[in-house]
Amino acid sequence: MRKTSILIGLTLVALGAGARAEESAPAASPRPTAIIVPVPAATVVDPFPAAPPPAPPSRWRIGLSFIPMGLGKLTTPIGGNPIQGDASLAYGVGLSASFRVIAGFSVGVAPQIISNVNYKVPPAGAVPDAVRETDLMARLAYTFPIVETIGVYVEALPGYSLLPQAGGTPAKGFVVAFDAGADMGITNRIFVNLAAGYQLGFQSLTVAGEKVDTRTRYARVSLGGGVRF
Repeated sequence: MRKTSILIGLTLVALGAGARAEESAPAASPRPTAIIVPVPAATVVDPFPAAPPPAPPSRWRIGLSFIPMGLGKLTTPIGGNPIQGDASLAYGVGLSASFRVIAGFSVGVAPQIISNVNYKVPPAGAVPDAVRETDLMARLAYTFPIVETIGVYVEALPGYSLLPQAGGTPAKGFVVAFDAGADMGITNRIFVNLAAGYQLGFQSLTVAGEKVDTRTRYARVSLGGGVRF
């Protein structure tokens, strides 16, 4: 009985010591909360950026051309009769200004002055003086682009012509030229062009109350340049 009481007492003492140990142990501290810092998205740089859109094509065009004219025929009234003969080599200058209406189609004006209009071999019994022909022309043209800076074009130049006569009234009448050529851009604005074609004049004048033909016919070359804007 005595042993049993001792055993019970020792058990109670052990349980009390364990309870006191648990009460004296410090409480576990809570785990720290993680702070999430947002990382900005990286900027992606394209090593091959897209090219800027091309500038719209220019609509206005102004040019100046040197125009040699050969293989011609000249008809003038000599002694009241129209006499035709081979014409001398003529030369002139032309100014053009045109506006692109739609696609490759342009309209404008193209006046020109042609010097040394005369017979290559003067007709028998006459030595006419060389005269200067003035042609007031419109320009109707269409350009077909080949590459970005080169195009080929065709043009018609209808107009009104004045052909002076030595000591008389100038011959007047319809004139028209047809050309085909190419132009090339040197810069975004400056271009050069080369064309060849044929020109026909239907000038006439009145002599003694009768209408007499005074005409010119020429193969022509146009070499020039100008600006677009």
